[in-house]
This record gives sequence, C-alpha cells and structure tokens, in this order.
Amino acid sequence: MLILGGFTSIPGAIVGGLIIGIGEKIGEFYWGPALGGGIETWLAYFIALAFLLFRPQGLFGEKIIERI
Repeated sequence: MLILGGFTSIPGAIVGGLIIGIGEKIGEFYWGPALGGGIETWLAYFIALAFLLFRPQGLFGEKIIERI
C-alpha cells in the first residue's frame, strides 16, 4: 500500500490501501470462481505491479529529476 501511494505521502498510502482492498474484493467476486478461488493472495501484488509500471513514483509521490 505504501509503495502504491508513494513513500512520501500519507494520503497516498491511504488511497493505495483502498485501491488494493477494493480491487481484491471486486476481483474475488468476479474472477475468483473462474480462477478457482485464492485470488486474494496474489491479486494485491498484481495490482501494485500493474500500477507501478505506469507510475513508478507512486500515486501521490514526487517525481524526482536528476541532472548529471
């Protein structure tokens, strides 16, 4: 949850936790029976991985630009 929200943002961690929690319950309800159950054990990792592919600094994290 902290990774999803951004390490420097408390509201980001709260929103990230809500995204993961709601995503797990929706995934368990819709895709759980089709995949044989047990989806809640790995879906949080999948959500975090998919989210961080598009926004690696987190939901409310600051984008750090380093110049060499």
